[in-house]
This record gives sequence, structure tokens and C-alpha cells, in this order.
Amino acid sequence: MDITKQIKDIILFQGVSSEKIQWLAAQATHKKFKPGEMVIGESDPIKSFYVVLSGQLKLYRSSMDGKEQTLQLLGPGDPFGLCTAFATDSFPASAMAIVESSVILIPGTVMEAAARQEPALLLNIIQILSQRLKDSMTLIESLALKEIPGRLASFLCHLLPKDIADKKTSVELTISQREFAKILGATPEALSRALRKMANDCVLSTAGRVITIINPKALEQLAEGE
Repeated sequence: MDITKQIKDIILFQGVSSEKIQWLAAQATHKKFKPGEMVIGESDPIKSFYVVLSGQLKLYRSSMDGKEQTLQLLGPGDPFGLCTAFATDSFPASAMAIVESSVILIPGTVMEAAARQEPALLLNIIQILSQRLKDSMTLIESLALKEIPGRLASFLCHLLPKDIADKKTSVELTISQREFAKILGATPEALSRALRKMANDCVLSTAGRVITIINPKALEQLAEGE
């Protein structure tokens, strides 16, 4: 595999010199994971940056009683482990492949050395971490302050294009309903009930993993708690 070709267009490396990208690629390790296979677990030692090349992963936390909260879905081009490779000895969440996936690992010491020489790389890391923090705050707000229908509406609104106005729009989920429920902090049964009620209220309709938003304004109002 030509790792240089795989990573040169990834956001994390935008603005970084081609020579430095080639150097990073030469230090990288490529790994493949099957669906359900753990990439890294909570409290595992971490000394590397991870970048998803293909497939889809989920970052999640689990409780002692087996409850699981999905924190984020990661697709091609998404990095993770950005802060832990620099600052801590353990990973604060678990990462698992949802579908067959491939990931590259770059040693944290290598990335740190590159960041000292390439300000663009450091800026990219800061921007990505800032967006992750914003997304985490949105998730915390949703889980703490909204009931399941409101969480569902907020998630769907986030997926919709910004300029749809009142047009009917469809979105296709890349995950199963069980995984979707974990993102919302709900059981699959509770999610099914919420979807059914919103369908009865003509807010949306469902067909497998495709959700069609019939009334975007009503969905937005529900997301805002109205």
C-alpha cells in the first residue's frame, strides 16, 4: 500500500509539505480490522495517532453494568488519538470497527517532531480538536437536557443540508438502528417508538436505513424542544 498517496489529501495533513508527508508515511503502520474487532480499548496505553483510511469505526464509553454510549462515528480520513498521543498514557474511550476497516498508526513522537517543524500540522490538530470539543458539548447537552424524540430530531437536523428550507429530504444512515440508538443514549425499542410517533405525526418516514424528512420545520421545532 502507498500510504503517502492514501493520506496526502486527508484534512489532518493539508498544508503539510510533501516531503514531510512522505516521512510520516514511512513511519506509519497499516492495520486492518474486521467488524466488531477492537482497535483500542479504554485505559489501553496509547502512543500513536490513528487515522481511518477506509470503513467505519465508533468511539464509545461503556459502564460497569454493560451500558454503552457511542461518542462519535469515524469514517475515511478521520483521525483519533490526537490529544492522548501527546498528553496522556491511556485512551479515554474504546474504538471498534463497525464494518471492515483499515487504519494507520503514526507514533506520537514522530507526529510531535513533525508538528514542531510544520505549523500547518499543528494548526490542523488544533482545529480538529476544537470541532471535536464542540461536538462533545452538543452531545452532552442533548443527553442531559432532551428527551429521546428531541435527541433524535437534533441528530437528524445535524445531518440535513443547511439550505433545504421546507423541502422533503432523505438521509441514509450508515449504521444499524441498534448502533443509532447507542448514539442517542436510548434503547432500540425507545428509538423505534420515537420514529413511529414522528412518522404518525407526518414529520418523517422510514424505509430501512433511509429516513425521509417530510416536515423539516416540525423537526427543527422538536429539536429545539418546542
